[in-house]
Amino acid sequence: MPALDQSGKESVRVTVVGVIANLILSLLKGVVGYVSLSSALVADAAHSLSDLLSDAVTLWSVYISRKPVDESHPYGHGKFETIGTLFISLMLILAGFGIAMHGINQLDKPVIPGLPAVWIAGLSIIVKELLYRYAYHIGRKHQSRILMANAWHHRTDAISSFVALAGIIGAVSGYPLLDPLAAILVSGWIVKAGLSIGYESVKELTDEVVEQDILKSIHDILVNIKGVKHFHQVRARRMGPYMLVDMHIEVDETISVSVSHQIAERVRISILDRIPSVNDVLVHVDTDDEEDDNQKTLMRPQNEIEADVRNVINTFPDIKELTHTTCHYLNKKLSIQIDISVDSNLHIFEASEIASRLRIELKKIEDIHAADIHLEL
Repeated sequence: MPALDQSGKESVRVTVVGVIANLILSLLKGVVGYVSLSSALVADAAHSLSDLLSDAVTLWSVYISRKPVDESHPYGHGKFETIGTLFISLMLILAGFGIAMHGINQLDKPVIPGLPAVWIAGLSIIVKELLYRYAYHIGRKHQSRILMANAWHHRTDAISSFVALAGIIGAVSGYPLLDPLAAILVSGWIVKAGLSIGYESVKELTDEVVEQDILKSIHDILVNIKGVKHFHQVRARRMGPYMLVDMHIEVDETISVSVSHQIAERVRISILDRIPSVNDVLVHVDTDDEEDDNQKTLMRPQNEIEADVRNVINTFPDIKELTHTTCHYLNKKLSIQIDISVDSNLHIFEASEIASRLRIELKKIEDIHAADIHLEL
């Protein structure tokens, strides 16, 4: 098993507490429900028992989703937590239908449960509500959907116990049909919760847009980073407890690649520091005047342009060397900056004349719009 970070350790801790509580409650409710002849409490015991399987899936998902990146999973294993959440939702739906069938079978032969069923149902409500609050708090703290799904499994058990309690009290008061009817009502709530959790899992597996508050947080970070003139195509998708973010930022067109990279790194580090659930950020750098992606034209490779420049320079005997070439492709126009060295015995006026004639010749190259020439005397 991989070493767990703090969120993983807290996730395991809350799940283990749930395992112990569910085991004790399922045994108590099952035995007391059977002895007291309460179909609602027996159904509730089955629900608590299903929570044990839910806890097992949660533990498995927590461990697997936090495994490091490998060759088979270059984006990590976060989606395994989403798969676990989907599995829990299916368990809830199946448990709901099972409880409904049990309640329906009891409608034609209702019985009056014994008083012990009332006390156990009341105890279950308190314990399961406390488990819900604990698991949901940890789930929200670490943005873990499977913990929040498992928390709702606890909450549905608390609600089912509440409805079971109402049914038992009604049956003891002389209305025995209320017990199986309560079991059917519980089943409907459980199926609804399962469908809701499953829908959220499917949205995550299909990379639906994340919550607007996350995107707003990213927006707030970007507007305060110096060097980022504009940004667009900001996207984020969930990978279980983690999140992947990618975006395009626009920077000044004349800065160097290394400076652009520094701005992109500042964006990446700022997002990772301020949004803990994000574990990877991909930043694509554009110049601030780039046209629509669907209408882009490409500059010739720089080595081809530099070869044409050298061919022109070779026709000037007073130019000793081309020392540096920089190309800028802006607004579909190519501008070049070149450094040339000339004979040190030349006068400044003579060197300037050479540069002027060279500029005219370079602009005759078909795709060069402007040339900026620096002299090295």
